[in-house]
Amino acid sequence: MHIANKTALLELAKDVNLPTYALEQLGEFVGLLELWNERTNLVSRQDIERIVARHVQESLWFCRPEVLGNARRVLDLGTGAGFPGMVMKIAVPSLQMTLLDSRRMKTVFLQAVVAKLGLQEVSVICDRAEMLAKTSPSLHYDLITCRAVAKLDRLWPWAAPLLRPGGTLAALKGGDLDAERAQFTRRFPDQKPEILSMPILACDPAADRKMVVITNHA
Repeated sequence: MHIANKTALLELAKDVNLPTYALEQLGEFVGLLELWNERTNLVSRQDIERIVARHVQESLWFCRPEVLGNARRVLDLGTGAGFPGMVMKIAVPSLQMTLLDSRRMKTVFLQAVVAKLGLQEVSVICDRAEMLAKTSPSLHYDLITCRAVAKLDRLWPWAAPLLRPGGTLAALKGGDLDAERAQFTRRFPDQKPEILSMPILACDPAADRKMVVITNHA
């Protein structure tokens, strides 16, 4: 494992209440990601030293009580290299996790991680969210998660058909959300996004991260 990620993982162990086996699994996951990233683009080259300090830390925010709630069935939409879904599954093993991405190489990597770590109740699907709702209309989740996938007014039509009534979409966003939230509200006036401020990342103190939570009132 890269020294920066190893150091960040040791710091993380001091800050979060995770059992030893979960921290060990996070280490294995990060090591596999570094190895695979040498031959295929799973995360950007500039982020390779910030896998733990940025990507793992942000993923753990989805496990906060005000975001995760009592959710059990979770869909990580546009999971990429497994953020936040793989980290959430390691941190909260009781979750029934579905990792969805349209890029085959990323889902092949995730399947390898699931096998290596021996994770149970994890599904890896190579598809687009709008197609999944059509091909599997009986699938309904308590929580759908995503990081920087699309603007809210595009994201909600993908997520809503896959949410149970009362289920929630949690989208991690950066920057000024005012214009994006206004555009969403004009298109979906009955939906009221809740905006939650997230902690400052030591590796990126200028970033302004917020969690947008939208409940399915259908």
